[in-house]
Amino acid sequence: MGPRFTEEAVLSTSDPLEIIFPNIRTRIASRIFIDWLREKGGSASKKAVSEFADELQEKRYSWKGVPYKYSRRNFYMTILKRLVQMGFLRRNVPVWDKKGKSTVYAYARNIFDIPQKPPSVGFWRLSYYIAKKWNQQFISEKTPIKAEIRR
Repeated sequence: MGPRFTEEAVLSTSDPLEIIFPNIRTRIASRIFIDWLREKGGSASKKAVSEFADELQEKRYSWKGVPYKYSRRNFYMTILKRLVQMGFLRRNVPVWDKKGKSTVYAYARNIFDIPQKPPSVGFWRLSYYIAKKWNQQFISEKTPIKAEIRR
């Protein structure tokens, strides 16, 4: 099942993940991931993302007070893959590691440079609103739903 890419769906939601991931379990796991990534400043090394996927599979995160499990394989094959393919995340971004004094390659969120006014109709109009909602996930401090981290 692909994204719900209709004008009604795009304009009626404040969370772009509802459009990108129609499956509720995948949407919850992606929300947990985006909250985690935002706490990391919008980027994380491949190793950190791998550790996150392990923790998600081991129920170390909770959703609305309930431990939440999502398989590592599904995380990589569904969530990470789709976010990279659609341009919401960039892969292999070189980042300087101050501790290790070397360059590491990371996943980084993409902030879109969008105009003040949306296009009038069609695909570009819907894309404008999705990109705007995505940017708000990382620019504003307010998120629609927050996942809890259980340690």
